[in-house]
Amino acid sequence: MLKLMASWITPFFFLLSLFPLTVFSLHPDLIKRLPGQPPNPSFNQYSGYIVTDTHHGRALFYYFVEADTHHRASRPLTLWLNGGPGCSSLGIGALMEHGPYLVHDNSSLVNNKYSWNLASNMLYVESPIGVGFSYSNTSSDYINWNDTKTAEDNLRFLINWFEKFPAYRGSDLYLTGESYAGHYIPQLAALLMAYNKKHTTGAIKLKAIALGNPFVDMDISVNSGEYLWAHGLISDQTFELEKTLCNDSSYMRAFYRGEYSEPCIYTFKMVAEEMGVNVDEGDILLPKCLTSVPSMQAVSRGLNGKIHAKISLSRMGSGDLCSWERIFKYLNRADVQRAFHANATGLPYNWDSCSGPLVYQDDNSEIDIRPLILSLLKEDIPIFLYSGDQDSKIPLTQTRIIANQLAKRLKLSPITKYAPWYDKKQVGGWVQAFGRGNRTLLTFATVRGAAHEVPFTSPSQALTLFRAFITGSPLPTS
Repeated sequence: MLKLMASWITPFFFLLSLFPLTVFSLHPDLIKRLPGQPPNPSFNQYSGYIVTDTHHGRALFYYFVEADTHHRASRPLTLWLNGGPGCSSLGIGALMEHGPYLVHDNSSLVNNKYSWNLASNMLYVESPIGVGFSYSNTSSDYINWNDTKTAEDNLRFLINWFEKFPAYRGSDLYLTGESYAGHYIPQLAALLMAYNKKHTTGAIKLKAIALGNPFVDMDISVNSGEYLWAHGLISDQTFELEKTLCNDSSYMRAFYRGEYSEPCIYTFKMVAEEMGVNVDEGDILLPKCLTSVPSMQAVSRGLNGKIHAKISLSRMGSGDLCSWERIFKYLNRADVQRAFHANATGLPYNWDSCSGPLVYQDDNSEIDIRPLILSLLKEDIPIFLYSGDQDSKIPLTQTRIIANQLAKRLKLSPITKYAPWYDKKQVGGWVQAFGRGNRTLLTFATVRGAAHEVPFTSPSQALTLFRAFITGSPLPTS
């Protein structure tokens, strides 16, 4: 009898070892297969909804990708948020930047060899409500939504997500995002720290924060006049107008408050005329996509559009210039939505990358996030700020100013000199770290040749940077 049992037990465990154990858990949110997906993945994917408010009927949509390794349980958990406010972490973060698959020409998926799940378990959240597939059954929720509500919903999401995925409750957690996530992520981190002080036995293990091309402070982050002038996009005369009559932050405040001052209108009319309509502020180097769909214009909505509302963006920069159109078509297919367990309530609008029913309070953009970042640094939460150096929406020069201010305010000492870092024997950008003793608390890095969405245009450099971030290692300097 024992010999008979051994004859089938051994092959059974051999087969079991070939697949992730979670395949056998029959998790209700397990994705069996996405349409067009390459065969034989070595990791599992999950997606669905997490309810954040039962009374209002609010739910955030998520896409979770296990680490592509046999030791995924030992890998950290990274939460990613795109900005906007109002842009999709599924369509942009996962399918356009650093998820395991990219959308191919014929709407099939191809493997992304620079996927961040090579280093971490990745959790993409479409936040806040009204973004992508996330929704509320209470129509008034969509009016005058704000940063505070976003942070509170994101905290509820995370706590409730851990109930659905308890195996990751004890994982090291990294919070990452780009652009307006410079607001989202620090505010979520502050609530997490407060939650941990009240729940010491079940604390969430927040380890560090990374922000790409982050919108942190209106008076600093978006002032791009000097950057545009230095890169030859505007003339000396227009640069002088921008400096003296109306800079970007003044323009934004006037726009939000309905104060359409003549000097600002004239100044930005000159900026727009000299830049031309075929240059993307998010990546000033790359050519435009020659096809278009309505959703491609949606990126001019929200914060980034209102910084330069006079410019109509014709594309988002990348080596794959027209991926927006393919992603839009792919995520609006009924079979794709079924595979993702998405659009379960039959939303009365298409999935879109940055366009939806949400009306965000414009004055939230005037909140200065630097004090929150300072408080997190004081709590010994490392902060990693990185910037694509071809982005004129939130230029690297402005993020570097903020990094230096934070270091000076906390009396952090330079741990490294400002110097090049490397990816595949090529200069990947420049980096400087600050801290106390040998402990790095604040890092500022540029990514050479990268756009506003760094992993989109520079995937290899972005993966090198991400691996250094989650391991707490310095970027390669030789």
